[in-house]
Amino acid sequence: MRTAIVLHDPGIGEQKVEISGWLVEVGDEVIEGDRVLECVTRGATFDVQAPLSGKLIRVTTPVGTQVKPMDILGWLETGHINHRSIGDNWEPL
Repeated sequence: MRTAIVLHDPGIGEQKVEISGWLVEVGDEVIEGDRVLECVTRGATFDVQAPLSGKLIRVTTPVGTQVKPMDILGWLETGHINHRSIGDNWEPL
């Protein structure tokens, strides 16, 4: 199943938000809640987290792109994660 990584409203009003860096690369596996990218606005930097566990399969907003709340930033392929990448305490999705 594919899941969108979406910029939720950071509560900064009409300020511009820019993608300042992806913290994972296409093909990397992430766990729900992992930081996947960093955004910057005038006076603040904040992270966007993985909404679910999965593998990053597509980046739709490269570094330097200006975005607004509810824009799709990338896509995850969700499902089973290789347990070796998350340690002994794992459960299949």
